[in-house]
Amino acid sequence: MTTKYPLIEGIDIHNPSPAHEANAAFLRSFPIDRAVFRLYARSPGTFLPIMSVLDSILSGEKRTIQLLDYQLIVLRMTGLINAEYLFGINEPISRLNGLGDDKIEALRKGLTSKELIAMGTWTERQQCILTLVEESIRTYDNKEETILWAKRIMSDDEVVECFVVLGFYTTIARMTKGLRVQKDPVIPHLETAIVDTITKNERDGVEA
Repeated sequence: MTTKYPLIEGIDIHNPSPAHEANAAFLRSFPIDRAVFRLYARSPGTFLPIMSVLDSILSGEKRTIQLLDYQLIVLRMTGLINAEYLFGINEPISRLNGLGDDKIEALRKGLTSKELIAMGTWTERQQCILTLVEESIRTYDNKEETILWAKRIMSDDEVVECFVVLGFYTTIARMTKGLRVQKDPVIPHLETAIVDTITKNERDGVEA
């Protein structure tokens, strides 16, 4: 018997059950149609608050850290735990915003922070984020020296937001891996939707 993936299907946004109608209506107007959003919509009460958190991460007006900070956190985490689907949907965002092929492929391989830093292509801010995320994913903890390093490079608000982004996307990764989410519907005008939906803030381009 062939197993059908994902193991749980997302909601049908065009013909939803009454319990899912509000979430389906939201997704019908959302510019990027992802399988993970349809799946999350199966949680009727938490879906819209979850999407509000996501909006705060995607919006340069609401997000404290730089756009590529948040993308680096996501690609670092997904590379370390081999969350291929989530890595794949964030890769074009990073690429459109200037993260080069060499860095993306190194993150995909899940190299250690020592190996990544040895490439000699990461800013100190990026090196710190790479290290912070690896420690947190591998040990659920961080060395005090790593946090002090982060505090020297970033504001306290930015450091805390790094953990918020990491926790949010780690939750998504657990679900997409566990339920074997593997692909999305075709997304027309994806690049335009990314540019319009995922925005920079005044800190973008400032290197530590």
